[in-house]
Amino acid sequence: MAGFLDKFRSNVVSSVWKDKRDEPKVKDIDDKIALGVLLWVVAEADDKFLAKEDEKIREILTTSHSKISEEDIETVLASIKEAAKERIDLHRFTREVSKDLSYEMRKSIIETLFHVACCDEELDHNEMETIRKISGLFHLSHKDFINAKRTAKKEFGLDTVE
Repeated sequence: MAGFLDKFRSNVVSSVWKDKRDEPKVKDIDDKIALGVLLWVVAEADDKFLAKEDEKIREILTTSHSKISEEDIETVLASIKEAAKERIDLHRFTREVSKDLSYEMRKSIIETLFHVACCDEELDHNEMETIRKISGLFHLSHKDFINAKRTAKKEFGLDTVE
């Protein structure tokens, strides 16, 4: 039985990469788009997707985690936006995405999700709860979740009172 990412790839990614010769390797697609989808889900959680959040997602994908080239970023963002329209099943998606990730990588992703949530200088309750859900699905400790939240809030100058 095909996994969720296989179905996702055939439905979403193939519609973006029209020329099969340019289509990246499966693992590259999965890693980059999976991170982008999680970032997008958090950015949309407060029902207002701001330009700052879009810029932060682009920055994260081109510099820190994925290092997507400038020539590929528009295609990857188009795939992420397409996936956002599909309304992914977060439980199935995170389970399949996280199965090959180390604990440190999963923790790093949660920290990155907080950066997107805080980049508009506000940590909305719905954004935080979405990250909490993803953190739980990633099997991170509550301590690591709280530390990631505190670090991001401090970096963005937000009140650190719990």
